[in-house]
Amino acid sequence: MQATRTQIYLPKELREAIDRDRREKHETLAEYLRKAAEDRLQKEKKEKEGLKKLAAELGNLVTKSGWEGIDVIKWQREIRKDRKIL
Repeated sequence: MQATRTQIYLPKELREAIDRDRREKHETLAEYLRKAAEDRLQKEKKEKEGLKKLAAELGNLVTKSGWEGIDVIKWQREIRKDRKIL
């Protein structure tokens, strides 16, 4: 693994909490922060995949509902016009 040196600033309280936790786990600061970054990337990837799956399911609902290909805005305007709701 080729590494790139990175410098960050942490609030004092956060750094102290990290130091307490990493010492219990016998990890260096670099190991701890790498794992935290990897965990976040994996979590966000799973969330994104979940949202894509949900969007696909919702898209299928529209298709199955009979609204596919219907201009909803046009339909809404016609209903309002008939009911005189402008």
